[in-house]
Amino acid sequence: MRVFSSIRVSTALLAASLCAVGTDGRGEEVRQWTCPPGKPFAAEIVAADGLRATLLVPGRGKTVVPFALLSPADVAYVREWRARNRRAPLIDPERIAPWPAEAVVENVEVRVVAEDTAGGRYSYESAHFTVESDLKLPVPVVRDIVTVFEATRAALIALPLGLLRGEEEEKYAVAMFSTAAAYQAAGGIEGSGGYFDGASRRMLIDLPNLGIKKGANGLTLDFQKQIFVLKHEVTHQLLGRWSGWLPVWLNEGFAECMAATPYTRGRYALQNLDGAMHDYLLKWRATPDRRELLLIPPARLMVLSPPQWRDEVKAVTAYPLYNSSALLAYYFLHHDVKGDGVSMAAYFDALRRGVPPENAEAEHLLHGRTRESLTPAVQALCRKLALPCKMETR
Repeated sequence: MRVFSSIRVSTALLAASLCAVGTDGRGEEVRQWTCPPGKPFAAEIVAADGLRATLLVPGRGKTVVPFALLSPADVAYVREWRARNRRAPLIDPERIAPWPAEAVVENVEVRVVAEDTAGGRYSYESAHFTVESDLKLPVPVVRDIVTVFEATRAALIALPLGLLRGEEEEKYAVAMFSTAAAYQAAGGIEGSGGYFDGASRRMLIDLPNLGIKKGANGLTLDFQKQIFVLKHEVTHQLLGRWSGWLPVWLNEGFAECMAATPYTRGRYALQNLDGAMHDYLLKWRATPDRRELLLIPPARLMVLSPPQWRDEVKAVTAYPLYNSSALLAYYFLHHDVKGDGVSMAAYFDALRRGVPPENAEAEHLLHGRTRESLTPAVQALCRKLALPCKMETR
């Protein structure tokens, strides 16, 4: 039986983008489009991702229209166009969609695929994820966990950054382990609660670290406070397949931004996130009575390689690395000069087109600035978020 989940994105901001035109541009394939309840109009398609199409209306400019507001025939055409033009843009950075208010998954279904008590292997499946565990888990618990995965996927697609073209040929694999030893033997990092293994493309979860463990009176299921681990790691897994290579500061920073984003029972709130970022970063203070956050200057952070990142984590506490990456990614997503998502959307688009990473960074993130000049911008963001921050000096 194929299992489906219902994905819903807030329609208020979707409707706001309906036939709202902006800057001029050039596209291909003029045809008639329908935006119920509006009249049919002629337009050229210039970009399409897994949720929306960017259209050029001759003489008026570009508009971004979600599939939810197009006719079924239009949606079928967009998907067929996307299949014929696999290297075509997913979004047009000159005209991205409004930042959504929320992303919601409803009625996530989970089915038990296999239960091998003797072998200690239990398998579950949802619409886009397969989960294997060496510990038998109640289906409602698996549903809660998988709903985090499905909702994070829906939220990333809803962001107007052009992250997914709409093609997912296989489900995402998750492996969960009842002991830290089994988790580490599979490739998990000592002391971590979750890890995305890029080689196997599996997400690994240490269940006791998450708050799920065997006890004398049965299972302890105290995992709600640790859901940020699931949000962080599944973001790595999804972006790893969708976007390929990303600099380590952005890879970790984006995952931290998703971990900080408010989430409740399948619902992500995606706007007005300053307070949520403030609270999330303060939870990582070295001690409760030390409010000051130590940050790494962007000029050093942005050039770290994955091996250097791992070495720094081993040498000192990891908090400055993750806090600094979270703040820098959040700055480019929500507080850069071009507004919510524009700089980051252009950067992702440039990488997808094969622009060298340093060139993409210079044009779309730095805008003529230097990495060194970002330090005052991050310090200003700290003040705006009411975060006591101190820049590392070396």
